[in-house]
Amino acid sequence: MSYFVKHMLDLSTGHLTEDTRRRMGEDSRNFFVGKPCSLPFAVKGSSYGWFIDVRDAAERSYSKIPYPSDIVDCYELAIRYGASFILFDRDAERHPELNWYGSDDQEAYYDPPESTVQIGSDGFPRDLADIKELFNR
Repeated sequence: MSYFVKHMLDLSTGHLTEDTRRRMGEDSRNFFVGKPCSLPFAVKGSSYGWFIDVRDAAERSYSKIPYPSDIVDCYELAIRYGASFILFDRDAERHPELNWYGSDDQEAYYDPPESTVQIGSDGFPRDLADIKELFNR
């Protein structure tokens, strides 16, 4: 990965408990005006959600303030995906690997399987099996 390009994981705010959402909202306002924050990380926020950097277990171990468990779960997922940042977005999809604290009517989103269709240099499927797969989607 380039040092100039960082990956961001987009998660729903529904993966955060009500307490964490409240604290992140307060801390994003406090961070903006230079007041002390209740969480052990900086929170940049808007009316749509929050943006934070990802911290691994070693970095978290130096904090005197405990990290909320819902944030730790999101960090671990972000680390597995190689993300340096997390955007908690109120409009993002529900992730199937994380606990859900939001509205019960939002179903988890599953990425569709990647296509195995081989496209030739001319822009067309390479063989009959690839053409059949295109029609079976």
